[in-house]
Amino acid sequence: MGKIFKVLLLFFMLAVPFVLSGCSDDALLYFNSQPITKETVNYPSRSFAVGQKIYYVVIVPKGFKNDYIRVQVVKKEDKTNHWGYTIYHSRDFHIDTSKNYFTDYIVLGEAGYYFMQIFDFDHMDIPFARNDFWVKR
Repeated sequence: MGKIFKVLLLFFMLAVPFVLSGCSDDALLYFNSQPITKETVNYPSRSFAVGQKIYYVVIVPKGFKNDYIRVQVVKKEDKTNHWGYTIYHSRDFHIDTSKNYFTDYIVLGEAGYYFMQIFDFDHMDIPFARNDFWVKR
């Protein structure tokens, strides 16, 4: 009984953002301080410590359109008048297109406000997923 409840809860947690957004084609990007599993995906985080592993999952309901994605982390600089931007990290991944998700982690060594964006290699000008997070000392 408990296992069925957990599966239904996981389905509900993943389905709600799609229903509320009105578009099931949108990709989702979640962060967590623990490796992404069926249990931890229900508890996303957006605040992490310097040097801590930041696990992330990209969920694409209709599946990935390409075998490669680019993960880019951008830091917003608050010491400028209009918040300058610096590409802090960028990495390309070969992904399994038979799955509708991709997971990995990053470790950042500087405190600040960041956002991560995911690009499809066919459309490098517009990210298909984006989310932001804080790294604190």
